[in-house]
Amino acid sequence: MPHPIRLVRAVLSSIGLAALLAACSMGNPPPLDGQSYTQSAYDQSQSQPFSQQQLQSLVSSIALYPDSLLSLMLLGSTYPLEIAEAYNWRQTNPKLSGPALQNALNAQTWNDSVKSLISFPQAFNMMGGNLEWTQNLGNAYKLQPADTMKAVQMLRKRAEQAGTLKTNAQITVAMDPNGNTLILPASTQIVYVPTYNPNDVYGPWPYADYPPYPAYNPAWGMMSFGVGMAIGADFWSTPSWSNGTINVNNTSATVRPNRGVIGPSSIQNQQRLANDWRNNASAQQKQDARQLGQRADSDFQKNASSQERQQASQLDQAARSDMASDRASPSLDRESLQENALRNQARYDANQDRFSGDRGSFGGGRGGFGGGHFGGFRR
Repeated sequence: MPHPIRLVRAVLSSIGLAALLAACSMGNPPPLDGQSYTQSAYDQSQSQPFSQQQLQSLVSSIALYPDSLLSLMLLGSTYPLEIAEAYNWRQTNPKLSGPALQNALNAQTWNDSVKSLISFPQAFNMMGGNLEWTQNLGNAYKLQPADTMKAVQMLRKRAEQAGTLKTNAQITVAMDPNGNTLILPASTQIVYVPTYNPNDVYGPWPYADYPPYPAYNPAWGMMSFGVGMAIGADFWSTPSWSNGTINVNNTSATVRPNRGVIGPSSIQNQQRLANDWRNNASAQQKQDARQLGQRADSDFQKNASSQERQQASQLDQAARSDMASDRASPSLDRESLQENALRNQARYDANQDRFSGDRGSFGGGRGGFGGGHFGGFRR
């Protein structure tokens, strides 16, 4: 039998959605608007990657956070829709705490980084209350992870030179063998999240066109710390400063990131698998895939609700448009952005199906057309 990923490709092709798989080929992240900060995170009209000035603007409000919390925020920012969902959910469930909160979170399908961030309200509320910033941060980390972490390191060095970043009762500032500045909780049990105004802690800001992104409270001044939060099982990741990856270091296996970031390397791997299928699959395997696709198409036509049919049509149209632009101007970066956007859109559609009254057996938010895993089929 064909590889499961290849079968999924054939199934989606048969229901008119192969464009979603072949389509999303390519692109670059949008530059930040240094004046208004209102540019859409998924605007594909620009062709240049984020500059160091833009990246430092983006991370200026969180560059001095403890390493583990910073890595959770970078991961969580790649799921902006889930951050929005979780933020709204938390607003309606403010009294949940302790085991009751953990039990409620276990029932949610959000990425583990999003769930863990809820334990740190200051960081979580900053992300949920500034979704455009969160989307831009996620785009930067998805496409330029090493550059994003380099921007953090440059700001930490600037703060050290200004005398505002140093070891105290709340944090330990250290250096790794490669000269990277590390920020660790002074206690293994408690973490203190700093508040600061980037215009104060880094010295004179050098980039007039890209001032610190206004995700922070302008009333904050020099670095200060509020009430400490118990670390618990929520600190399970640390940055790998050399290459931009995130290390998972919780050996208890109670928390793991449940969906990875789609980036240029994963797109290249998908293309390799697709080429392998086209070149090596037997005639019988291809026929089996076509038959499976025909059955899936028949089931969808028979059982999908009107809302799901509309969702399928909209996604198909968007994918065909993307495919045309990808063929005219190939770019793995844009494909990464498109695919993560499609994954987020699929989760939104899944929730619409799950909570609306108009849903057939293909709906319900899980396993159906809009069911949360759609955008991940190409990984």
